[in-house]
Amino acid sequence: MPAATAAWTAQQLLVIFTALPFAKSFMSPPIPQSTAEMQAELHRLREENDMLKSLVRDAPVAFVALDLERRVKLWNHAAERIFGWREEEVIGKPLPHVPAAGEESSRELHKRVVAGNSLRDIEIERITKAGQELRLSLSTSPLRDIANNIIGQVGVYDDPDEGAAPEIPFRGLVEQSLVGLYIIQDRMFQYVNPRWAEMFGRTQEEMAPRLVADFIAPEDRGTVEANLDRRISGKISSIFYHFKGLHKDGRLVDVEVQGTRFQYRGRPAVIGVGIDVTEARLREQEIARSQERLRELSQHLLTVREEQRSKIARELHDVLGGTLTALKMDIGWLKKNTTETRLAARAETMMELVRDAIDTVRKISAELRPGVLDNLGLFDAIEWEAERFRARMGIECKLALQSLPVEIEDAAATAIFRIFQESLTNIARHAQATRVEIAAGHVDGTLLLSVQDNGQGFDMKAAGDSKSYGLIGMAERARQFGATLDIASEPGQGARVLLRYPLAVKVEGK
Repeated sequence: MPAATAAWTAQQLLVIFTALPFAKSFMSPPIPQSTAEMQAELHRLREENDMLKSLVRDAPVAFVALDLERRVKLWNHAAERIFGWREEEVIGKPLPHVPAAGEESSRELHKRVVAGNSLRDIEIERITKAGQELRLSLSTSPLRDIANNIIGQVGVYDDPDEGAAPEIPFRGLVEQSLVGLYIIQDRMFQYVNPRWAEMFGRTQEEMAPRLVADFIAPEDRGTVEANLDRRISGKISSIFYHFKGLHKDGRLVDVEVQGTRFQYRGRPAVIGVGIDVTEARLREQEIARSQERLRELSQHLLTVREEQRSKIARELHDVLGGTLTALKMDIGWLKKNTTETRLAARAETMMELVRDAIDTVRKISAELRPGVLDNLGLFDAIEWEAERFRARMGIECKLALQSLPVEIEDAAATAIFRIFQESLTNIARHAQATRVEIAAGHVDGTLLLSVQDNGQGFDMKAAGDSKSYGLIGMAERARQFGATLDIASEPGQGARVLLRYPLAVKVEGK
């Protein structure tokens, strides 16, 4: 019999047993009237009693009736099967299946019922004749005679074999669900579906009924129990969180759960779903490690590139520049000391070529690594680059530069300068601007560098979806030395690049 059917039958049989007129006559003889009426009434009652006895005796759930002294008056076949004692072993005797620890609560329950109270779906613990512990649901009501006097107590137990799993709608879908589902009450799993048990390497029978804490990693038990208590108490109705569970093989599993408070068998419980995210967490960690390695590689490549550019710039300036300067001096000597007109003219031509070569070397060297950045500092390098941009592109540049309270380390200064250079390059290539405003200073210990143009602007979303390597490179440079880069633009509204870099500001007197 399905669990839901068993639970319904138990309640219906209890109603029949305690409410119908012939149920009362089962425990108390009828009051006779005339002889003929008495015979007819006795015949009717015998038939009804036989029907009731058969119903109770063969019911699929356990019926147990007690008198006012808690002695057993009824013990049906289901009670024999569930608890192990035969009817003749218990009739007229105290309840045999109440454990010592539950004796006091059993007495208190009996007092409440014989005082006139009916109780439904009470979770209790009982034992079998073989000593096995059972957790059952009990529905119980007063037992009355035909005069409506309370003469005892009758109770119906759900069969644990038939009703161990809770009454869950759409059980087929629940049992086949790809996510774990559970019901928790009294800090115990009352039900888990196959997927939930599989997440812990268990069977359903191994997990329910069992304490929730038995399946939680020690460091997370307090969190899980606190979250359960918060919902059971009504402080919150639902919560989503993560914990580490204990797999049967000893390893830890990462579990994400969403649980909600609800009423189960007349008392607060938690019903929820969960998924095993162990593999997903491992993949996330591996992706994070890969991204970090890529960032380290990118930073290394940028550092190496700057070092190579500086080295080449020095070689061009010191070696090639020096050689060309010496050649220029020699050509000047030759020109000065020759009287041959043709040689003098050729020397002048050579002098012009050497001058052009020296200028070219200087420009290339400055492009690779501006000497002003090393010699005078970041803001002077920004001003120098802005002047070069103005002269080269014919775009008006307005500068507002504030002195810095501290010196910036070389790597950060180089990165900020390269971001500034890339900003001007993007303006020259795409903006069609006529004016650029450049501002740099510090506010509350943060260096701020802003580059704003009045150009045609661009669609930020479209730029994000495209392969805008210039913008990506600028953002990556900023991230690598602890800065943030905000780029804002709209079509027809120009664009603004804002860099923020935390400074170790000097304190006066230190």
